[in-house]
Amino acid sequence: MPGAPPVRLRLAGPSDRHAVAELLARRGVEAGELELRRLLAFDPARRHVLTAFAPLDGRDTLVGIGAIANGDDSPDVLVVDERLSALAVVLGRVLAERARVRRAA
Repeated sequence: MPGAPPVRLRLAGPSDRHAVAELLARRGVEAGELELRRLLAFDPARRHVLTAFAPLDGRDTLVGIGAIANGDDSPDVLVVDERLSALAVVLGRVLAERARVRRAA
């Protein structure tokens, strides 16, 4: 992503709830407390949920979240900040690769 800020990927966790809620709201995606808890409470042996953070507006900002079940070919959740739309392709590929690696193991 030429010209884009550096993006850092990591496993999602319960402490990301507020940032995930903010990202979803910015993108017009409605999610209640139960949906957020379900998204962020996962078993890594069965499912991967990754977050992407980048320095925007002077702070470390959640700019993407994606989720995929092991063995699946594509994410069932993929939301990225509109300012970094190319991140969707990258995050989707990383998730698919993680699911594929787990399937082969």
